[in-house]
Amino acid sequence: MIRSVLVVVLGVLVLSLVGVAEAQACVCAKQPLDERLDDADAAVVARLVEVRETLSFPPQRTLAFEVDQRVKGDIAERFDIESSAQSDCDLDVEEGVPVGLLLTRGPGGEWQGTACSIVGAGELVAEGGEPRGGGIKIVIGLLILALVLSWALRRKVRGTRPQLPGAPDQ
Repeated sequence: MIRSVLVVVLGVLVLSLVGVAEAQACVCAKQPLDERLDDADAAVVARLVEVRETLSFPPQRTLAFEVDQRVKGDIAERFDIESSAQSDCDLDVEEGVPVGLLLTRGPGGEWQGTACSIVGAGELVAEGGEPRGGGIKIVIGLLILALVLSWALRRKVRGTRPQLPGAPDQ
């Protein structure tokens, strides 16, 4: 009898410890990327270039990023994110690898990000990136069209045909 009670108590204790481990994990909202992008103050594709650790309690890290492409917001070419070190929601990215970041402004105007801020760079650009150079492409296309039409009209007015090698004589 005592043995079965002991087994039940140990089983409950093990199950309660499993629940505690899950409660400490970083939990991110399950929202579609377009909603997360709308909620963010800035969105960029950037590369981690430097990590600075500060001796404080709790330990802090400053991550320096360089922007490859802006998707949303007014953000400098190089910016820092303060991240608490050794936490479950710590912003953890590889140095020199492009990563999509959804950022918010802190109360002091600093950029903030967590593990939930990381998105795929390609996904972010596809979702929020605006097509670049649309106006320029239209202008160039119209110029090419005008050149071709003027050349064709000039040939038609002259009534001449190009002399191609091997063409029959008229």
